[in-house]
Amino acid sequence: MIQQKTVNNLNENDINNFDVRSIMKSKLAIIIFSIIFAVINPRFARAQGVLQEIQKTGVLKVGMRKDATPFGYIYGGKWKGICPELMNGFKENLEQKLNRTITIKKLETILDEDSLQGRHSSVVNNRVHLECGPNTIRKNPPTGVIYSERFFTTGTYLMMKPDRRLTVNPDGFLEGILIGVLNDSLTKKFIDSRYQLAEQKVYRGASGRETAVKNAISGTIDAFASDGILLVGEAFRQGLKENQYALEPNRPLTCISYGMILPANDSEWQKTVNEYVVTKRKITTITDILTRLAGDTSLFIGVTISAQDKCSGL
Repeated sequence: MIQQKTVNNLNENDINNFDVRSIMKSKLAIIIFSIIFAVINPRFARAQGVLQEIQKTGVLKVGMRKDATPFGYIYGGKWKGICPELMNGFKENLEQKLNRTITIKKLETILDEDSLQGRHSSVVNNRVHLECGPNTIRKNPPTGVIYSERFFTTGTYLMMKPDRRLTVNPDGFLEGILIGVLNDSLTKKFIDSRYQLAEQKVYRGASGRETAVKNAISGTIDAFASDGILLVGEAFRQGLKENQYALEPNRPLTCISYGMILPANDSEWQKTVNEYVVTKRKITTITDILTRLAGDTSLFIGVTISAQDKCSGL
């Protein structure tokens, strides 16, 4: 017959075993909860705020893409673009704020979020303190990150061979016109809605923009729809002359705002970045940078001013 034990007849060994089991269960529960909490909310796993880390280490870790001309690219073995220039100014700003010398550590980021080098994952995992690039500000950012204030404005354009202007009219329905779009992009959603009678060729992967621009210039497709500044940037990267392609219409079809990617739940860092960004997004500041990069007659400046004129109320 099985003897049932009550609290009154438990011996010392029973009590000790019970205590050990209880402690082990409690510790296991805490560990499991901590792991789940960190996975669901990786932003809470940071041991300290970004400013405190920079104050301690003297290093500002910045993520930038190498394939995002004019925001970030390599020329002559050195980083060039809007983001390197903005970050140099931000470094000086932080040096004054923290009263110490700071070094910028530039780390490459990519579009593949399954990679440790992904734009958003690099910020979530504290590989970088912020990511600067053509990051469209979305209402619902990925878990663990937030976007800064807008630092750049562009819009959707159609890139094509100059002679295709006769057949590609953005004011019409573009019935039967073959338009290239990048997979899973906001531009694709816009084309789906605005030009329902057009045909589409979808480009995928990291080389999608490069291939689409080549196809648009060769006439394999009638036009390629994308962010105006990135269309000009890819043409610049490929060494194309400005008379080899056309952008339509004169003013962008949509307005697109870019922000820097920041860790969520670090309000002090967000405030620091935003205070700097709003002073540097003036059109004169941006065009000055673009002039130094590509000359004062570059299409970079034309598409940027056009977007600013249409979208300045954003």
